[in-house]
Amino acid sequence: MLKERVAAAKRITTDLHDAEKAIDEAIIKIAKLAVTLPTARFDTNMSAIVGQDAVGKVTQAVAAAGTVRQMLAEAHVALSETQKQVGLGARMFGAGMNKPPKGSLVAPLPTNQNAESDVEPISMVG
Repeated sequence: MLKERVAAAKRITTDLHDAEKAIDEAIIKIAKLAVTLPTARFDTNMSAIVGQDAVGKVTQAVAAAGTVRQMLAEAHVALSETQKQVGLGARMFGAGMNKPPKGSLVAPLPTNQNAESDVEPISMVG
């Protein structure tokens, strides 16, 4: 039974990380489009109303993708709790990085045994 739970947890972890990466990549691509549309308007000296419907839809898509990303982040937290509930709390299924404390915006950097150890964590705020 433990072997099956560990195998399932590994599949879930892989798929979760793939989904998180995919939504980040989607946000990047949509944001690039959101930049390209008004840039193209400037470059072609078009009126501000040209393409406004498309610009509005693309900016809504960026916001929707952000909502999806938030939902995946919340699912990630929920799955961490589920991992404990099924008796797999002491196992690590991720990329070898410790998770930041709950509510923290600072993620630890992965450790490299060949690198110097005086590297500071990267903060996502200010």
